[in-house]
Amino acid sequence: MNAKKVLYSLVVLLACVVIPIALFAQASGDNPSVTGQLNDAKTVVAKVKRDAMQMETYTRAGGPSWKTHVSALEKIKTDVNALQQNMRGLQSHRTIASPWQQDAIDRITALANDLATNMNGAIDRLNKSKNPTTAPYPDYLKANTRIATDLADEIDATIDYGQNKAKADSLAQQLDSSAK
Repeated sequence: MNAKKVLYSLVVLLACVVIPIALFAQASGDNPSVTGQLNDAKTVVAKVKRDAMQMETYTRAGGPSWKTHVSALEKIKTDVNALQQNMRGLQSHRTIASPWQQDAIDRITALANDLATNMNGAIDRLNKSKNPTTAPYPDYLKANTRIATDLADEIDATIDYGQNKAKADSLAQQLDSSAK
């Protein structure tokens, strides 16, 4: 008899842990491909943010030559282009995303576009002046860092919200089924 209680308790415990974890992975109505693309974007944005912060330090204390700046900007531009490709993928899934995901896609895409525009401005300015200390080039670098940071924060917040929403939805379903 005691073994049955232990077995029953174990089954209930597993059901209370395993099922919610499976539901936690993705709330119903949310598009899992959006979540996947956001996770991919998170990786790219982390690289852009790190490189943008490094670039901003180059303008202090007579940093490297303008050619080094061009090389570093081209590296970031490659990552920003990859990010833009990811944003096109997000936009293509917008119509089948949940409403909150659609809002997140709009916010994240706008920031990614701002980053791309600002990056192109930095490259154009440096190509014209060939001097990394001439204004407004340093301002472009500061803006790249700020935008990349804002974008990383927005993506992190969106991913966290999706996970928390899935968990809350799972708990609500459990309450509904236990009330019946």
